[in-house]
Amino acid sequence: MNLPLRVRLLCLAACLVMAVPLLAQPVLLGTNDGLYQLDSGDRLRPLLTGVDVRKILRVGDAWYFLTHRGVLYSRDLVTFEERNAGLPIKTIKLYDGRVKSFATEIQELKDLEVDPYNPLNLITATKDYVFVSLDGGLSWRNEGSPVNFPSLKAVAISSLPQLQIFVSHTIRGPQVKSLTRSGAASVTGAAWVELRGDLARSCPTLRADELADILIEQTAAGPRIWAANSFLPNIYRYDSQRAQFATAYHGSEDFVAWDSLYLRDGALLFVADGAVMQAVVGTDGAASAAPRRAEAETAFVSRLADLVAGQLKCLWTSSFNGQPLVLNELWLVKFRDLKPHRVAAEGRNGIYLQTGFMVQPSTRPQYTNLLTARNLNMLTIDIKDDYGRLRYVPADPLVSSIGRTVNPLDLEAFTADMHARGQYLVARIVVFKDEHLFNYGGNRFAVWDSSTSAAWRGYRSVQRQVEVPAPATAPPGRSGRSGDPDPAPAAGLPAPPATLTQTVTERELYGEHWVDPYCEEVWAYNIAIAREVIARGFDEVQFDYIRFPTDGENLGSVRYRWKDAGMDMESALMSFLSYARANIEAPIGIDIYGANGWYRSGVRTGQDVELLSRYVDVILPMFYPSHFDQTFMEFAPAVLRPFRIYYLGTLRNHFIARRQVVVRPWVQAFYINVRYDREFYNQNYVNLQIDGVRHALNAGLTFWNNSGRYDDVPVLNRGEGGGLGGPNLSVDTPWQP
Repeated sequence: MNLPLRVRLLCLAACLVMAVPLLAQPVLLGTNDGLYQLDSGDRLRPLLTGVDVRKILRVGDAWYFLTHRGVLYSRDLVTFEERNAGLPIKTIKLYDGRVKSFATEIQELKDLEVDPYNPLNLITATKDYVFVSLDGGLSWRNEGSPVNFPSLKAVAISSLPQLQIFVSHTIRGPQVKSLTRSGAASVTGAAWVELRGDLARSCPTLRADELADILIEQTAAGPRIWAANSFLPNIYRYDSQRAQFATAYHGSEDFVAWDSLYLRDGALLFVADGAVMQAVVGTDGAASAAPRRAEAETAFVSRLADLVAGQLKCLWTSSFNGQPLVLNELWLVKFRDLKPHRVAAEGRNGIYLQTGFMVQPSTRPQYTNLLTARNLNMLTIDIKDDYGRLRYVPADPLVSSIGRTVNPLDLEAFTADMHARGQYLVARIVVFKDEHLFNYGGNRFAVWDSSTSAAWRGYRSVQRQVEVPAPATAPPGRSGRSGDPDPAPAAGLPAPPATLTQTVTERELYGEHWVDPYCEEVWAYNIAIAREVIARGFDEVQFDYIRFPTDGENLGSVRYRWKDAGMDMESALMSFLSYARANIEAPIGIDIYGANGWYRSGVRTGQDVELLSRYVDVILPMFYPSHFDQTFMEFAPAVLRPFRIYYLGTLRNHFIARRQVVVRPWVQAFYINVRYDREFYNQNYVNLQIDGVRHALNAGLTFWNNSGRYDDVPVLNRGEGGGLGGPNLSVDTPWQP
């Protein structure tokens, strides 16, 4: 076949290692650093290196691969070509401290599937849009998204009984769209339709929970469609007549991590936390029994994972014990930690303090005693605070030339003292909310307002009652006829008021000053601070406000002057963190919104956990119950709402990040005057959050109280390794919906 010029070959000079003879029944392995063939002597032969291979599809006599470079195609496993025409490209900014350059990559593809009835029909999706190809991947057409905010997970396509595409949206549930061919390689599409049925919800007030995978089985009677939840123990079969899902299996577990469905001889295989699982399904679409651990397949995956140097992602073989086996997302079955700094950040439990509490001799003993008395082993403290003020005296020339120091901490004396007390020290650096840097150099780095051509400040409209001068009016008794003299006020009547009360609408500025997240000079300044404080005794850096502004009626007028072509919010944060990772030899943590930790989405903020977790060691989601909608996870017994949020949220964040990070949630140790907290906030409320973290991962937590009041923090029962060794509160009451 003559390939069009736009199809780029991956040739020897790029990443093809060598042509190798293939076994009659090859075992192909996709890893984070390439594609390998396993021979009969358990020897790995590289077929393609330098490519993160996430999924392998055998289609007729050809192969398709889902990779970090998009979709790759091969007929012989010797030459590989990119089939990405029409797929969106993301631009990553590279910066070495002096010069910036750019690298482009295909936007992260969430899934890749083929139509079982027509091998030329393919489907894939980014976080934002679904893409369909009718010519074997030579060209892709954007079919849009059922929702106008990112959160796509799994896709599927079938041309029988009509051409339809399916997608799983992590917040709005599964959706289907019918397509009509309007040419050899083009289609017209109807509107997206939300699929209903017996779909489980993690909370009664939410939409259907995320589907991990959608599988279309080819049968003589037409397609049979299967699906499973990512985090709930449910398998579904799609009823095409009723256009809705029916439950094939429903488990009783509080939480599961499932993915990668594969059907083989009446058994539905899938990967789970630590195992390959198998569910026997009948022709009626029901599971005959609860899924069980597939021992032989689990052992096989474990053995293969031990053979590769990196992380095993996927496998394909036409014959395992005489049957084919195709599995993806194999980090779920056996995870390999490839981050040298992550382990140091595990098992850390502590508090946040404003720096002044440690600077003042009168208050420092109070908090050092608190750390000891509450059995805590970590302290997080501001090094650059919410106003952009440095809380130490810098020696770095760049930081010294730009920064403003206020009430500084003696870094060397402080870190030596705290380390002697057994404390792990985290330097909190507020990154893109920075009043000092906002004003620096005539607003050189500020987010810009396109409507005013000035530095942007978010505002909201508020109504106020104000006194205004009363209009000139005639006193009582005026005839109103032109030319009549004004009579004297009638005896006993009051004089007209001097002022009147009016309702006016005013703009109230938010107390935030944002600098441009696309600006490499802003990156360099913050990373210079981080490098210096690590060199001077801190153990970890934690980047807060690593996001874009989210508040203001005038968000539509925001302009980012430092934004380069092809970049978006996610690529800006990826570029910053890539620069940080290359320059910081210590654990890196980032604070994120609770919703961005709960859902597979970077909506509003750019905080996409799937993407950002590749660069950092710790993610700190703010699962504060007060900050969610007050009905979120509030089902009976309502008192357990904090436990539910922290237990499920911590686990969801962990698996959305593909286990690559320590999930160390911020724990709410403060009261906010909202409905739920007015009824339930007390020490038990805090204990329930702690117990949620302990029951989930037990990898650490940080208490937040901006005023330094930690009376509600209990003595933590810590076990070996810093984890919470026993419950701070027994959670025996059923808490599922």
